[in-house]
Amino acid sequence: MFILKWWRYCRGFLVISLKGRGVERLLNLAIMRGIGFWDLRKEPGGAKLTIYLSSFNALHPLVRQTRCRLHIQYKAGLPFWAHRLRRRWGLVIGVFIFIASLYTATSIVWFLRVTGVKHLEEAEILQLAGELGICPGVWKRKLDLPELEEEMARRHGDIAWVGLRLRGILLEIEIAEHLPEPEVDDRPADLVAAKDGLVIRVLVLEGEAAVAPGATVSKGDILIRGIFTYRDSTLPPDQQPPPAGIRARGEVEARVWYEAREPVVLREVIQTDTGRSRRAYALRWPGGGLEFHGFRPIQFLYSRQEIRKWSWRWRNLSLPVELVIVTFCEVLLEEKTHSWDEALQRARDTALLKVRQQLPPGAPLEQLYFQEYDDEDGTWTRAVIETRENIAEIRLHGS
Repeated sequence: MFILKWWRYCRGFLVISLKGRGVERLLNLAIMRGIGFWDLRKEPGGAKLTIYLSSFNALHPLVRQTRCRLHIQYKAGLPFWAHRLRRRWGLVIGVFIFIASLYTATSIVWFLRVTGVKHLEEAEILQLAGELGICPGVWKRKLDLPELEEEMARRHGDIAWVGLRLRGILLEIEIAEHLPEPEVDDRPADLVAAKDGLVIRVLVLEGEAAVAPGATVSKGDILIRGIFTYRDSTLPPDQQPPPAGIRARGEVEARVWYEAREPVVLREVIQTDTGRSRRAYALRWPGGGLEFHGFRPIQFLYSRQEIRKWSWRWRNLSLPVELVIVTFCEVLLEEKTHSWDEALQRARDTALLKVRQQLPPGAPLEQLYFQEYDDEDGTWTRAVIETRENIAEIRLHGS
């Protein structure tokens, strides 16, 4: 359907109306002589149809023969445009010049953008690109992007990968730099306990073990000493060289305990908002204030307060006076009594949540238990979690 419409537009067509008594005879004669038409519609006193421009001259004698009246309602197609433009050569030339200029402008790289640089300088990348012919004003068709990507990475030792992408008149140069070599800290240091625990395994890579499995250590105790002792069998004991300081390396796995406690509450007061509230306003300044609305006795038996403060500030200027808005919200207090089992379970859940928040990420849980006890403040439950973790951390000599 689209191709047919485009073909009709290229040939040119007219929408005409025919009036008179001989319209039917005219249409029959047109069909007999092979004059094609379409979109035939009946109108009062005649008909309306669409015909090719090339068939219009053949139809015109038939109109005079049948004594009908012909009226052109609409013209469309390339032939009519060409006829109109024959007298406007300046416009035609201007259109072609504009299209040629637009094509030329979009075929050239006008801007360069460098992305992905962290340690390298953008000017350094642009200079390298210029040496390879990548610069504003270069024709796009002259750029072999895959080859240029490989050449840029080959010429600069700190570049691991280069990506060149054309985005209209912009050429984007994406850089991936080589990762810097990790810095190795070889300063003499000991491995000390980061927390209290019971040692269950000691792995010494460098240094001398200061504890053995089964030892109880506290935070800060030395686990592996950062020293190296050299023994020369040819020298007497009192002439042996002194130990040298090194950086201790290894792992010390220990059993570590975390705990949290929570009171067992058999009776609690539940606070519920009623939805009723009242606002009060006051002004506050250094050394004083003024309550000017809403602070008369509140008719709420129980209430909670929401306080908001507002002060005027513009750039570096501010007033030392602030507006305080206090909202009194009425609440109902209800005392609720729990059974011993329910209160104990609620306390255990809360204590367990608190103790889990103390665990380091990824620490395996070895054992969990609860313990209830009484003191002068009431009945408490304690949640205890046992884990196995590496408790060794670095401490430099002399620190």
